[in-house]
Amino acid sequence: MRILVDTNILISGLFFGGLPQRLLSELDENFNVCVNEKIIYEYNEQIDRKISNPKYKLNEELRKKFFSNLQSFEPVSDLKVCRDPDDDKFINCAIDAKAIYIVSGDNDLLTLKNFAGIEIVTAREFYDKYIKTSAM
Repeated sequence: MRILVDTNILISGLFFGGLPQRLLSELDENFNVCVNEKIIYEYNEQIDRKISNPKYKLNEELRKKFFSNLQSFEPVSDLKVCRDPDDDKFINCAIDAKAIYIVSGDNDLLTLKNFAGIEIVTAREFYDKYIKTSAM
């Protein structure tokens, strides 16, 4: 299943734990996490910003696991649909990758709910539907 993980979910999982960390740690070969160069750049920029603050501790093992399983796509689409133009890269990548879900905590994305057949869901919704149920 092709999915996208918004930067806020990644940062929460790598630095703060909780459900985002559980979600990231459970992503396995059944999930293709799709990215493009703009998304990778944003991931790394935000990780570097947090690392530079000594009060935050990076889960390096989870970072390595997550980044080793990314599937990169060339950017083709250039739609402008989000209230926050910075979030358009996730919609465009999802379209290019033919992804089914964008997992996000960003209200600018979540308000769309569904765009071009791509469901935009919270970490909780995705976890409960696909990860929690597969562990049972």
